[in-house]
Amino acid sequence: MNSFSIYKTIYFIGLVLAFLGGYRIIKQLSYGEVIFAVGILLYSGVQIRLLFTKSRKDWWILEYLKLSVNLLFLLSIFLLIVFDIKWWYYPFVLGSLVDFFANLFRRIKRK
Repeated sequence: MNSFSIYKTIYFIGLVLAFLGGYRIIKQLSYGEVIFAVGILLYSGVQIRLLFTKSRKDWWILEYLKLSVNLLFLLSIFLLIVFDIKWWYYPFVLGSLVDFFANLFRRIKRK
């Protein structure tokens, strides 16, 4: 198995864990924060790792946006787990919005 498919597998496991943890947080079930945090850490870790395999001088604005999105996600997990601050979702929602528009701009750029 090549390394890209391993990263892809870890990426999708992170997404599944993030959605499962988010559901558990909404339903106020136990261990929702931990499952969500592990999912986001896997998701962001793979994206950051793949971003830094590419030379930084070849980065476009979309790579910088993706890096900022992942740093916002990691900040939200840090606020949720370490400080137990209830406003952890502000950087998470901001990161989700930036990620949405970055993907939209990428599609526009392709056309």
